Amino acid sequence: MATEPILQHNPPAGISHDEVICTLYEGDFHLGVAVLINTIVRGGFRGLFWVGNRGVLPEWTAQLTRRDDGLFQIGDALLGFETIESNRHFGQFKPEFLTSVIEKGIARRHIWYFDPDITVRCDWSFFQRWVRHGVCICQEHAMGNMPSNHPLRCEWIELARNAGWGEPFRQQERYYNSGFVGMHIENRAYLGTWKAAVRLANSAGVKRDQFQKGNRIQTFFTVDQDTMNITTMYSQVPLSTIGPEGMGWISGGFTMYHIVGPRKPWRKKFISSAFDGHPPVGGDKQFLKYADGPIQPYPVSKLKRMRLAAKVATLIGRFFRRS
Repeated sequence: MATEPILQHNPPAGISHDEVICTLYEGDFHLGVAVLINTIVRGGFRGLFWVGNRGVLPEWTAQLTRRDDGLFQIGDALLGFETIESNRHFGQFKPEFLTSVIEKGIARRHIWYFDPDITVRCDWSFFQRWVRHGVCICQEHAMGNMPSNHPLRCEWIELARNAGWGEPFRQQERYYNSGFVGMHIENRAYLGTWKAAVRLANSAGVKRDQFQKGNRIQTFFTVDQDTMNITTMYSQVPLSTIGPEGMGWISGGFTMYHIVGPRKPWRKKFISSAFDGHPPVGGDKQFLKYADGPIQPYPVSKLKRMRLAAKVATLIGRFFRRS
């Protein structure tokens, strides 16, 4: 297969760090990126954020000090951007992007990926400890239990077998979310398997620009997630996993909130949503709590209005709930 163009430009020479956090965004997801960074910086992160984007840089970068090497300073952390020209959906592009960050020498030791609709709840030191035990991932909430003999999993195995992959390295009983992954670069083979799984989905009819295909009865539905779950079966690197509480979907979690679906906190009309039975959830409140810095994606007056609306919506939510 011919190599496809991936990145519009290379990072300046010499940019490298032991700890690199990556994300990908386009459109209004830059608001999520800003608050994701805030939660991690305020948790003690002192490494490099490396952000792949389509389009112009966010307006909030004008607040930041830009160094001679092009990186932005955020407290004790650094932030760099790389423009993406691939026409792959960013979900499918994740393993390629992370691989490129390693191959260019930007990430020297540890690399993490967070979707831009995630916020971090705990001190960064926990993630530094977690990554010592293997590739870090969290279980999905929707269909989080997926038996090793589930018919969709059996179809994935058939496709892999026909492509010459052989038999799975491990059996899986759980289905994982693809919004977060972390690893030591010595486990980078995981990314190669994930990229190969994306190509496997493409060979089965998934288009390069698709996020979801049809509905859940399809062999591949949420493409980045299904392909990452194939990866967990075939990749021969150690895994360290947390349940759905890891993304704040059930009680007992302490690591992250992940706001999936269309109701992102930066789009949500909190009061009207509350009357519709969707009051603010933990991820909404976390987003608003950390939207005040060190990056300030909103004017102070607008953030105050959003926080007030969320408080009123929380009160409304005591009386209006979807059954």
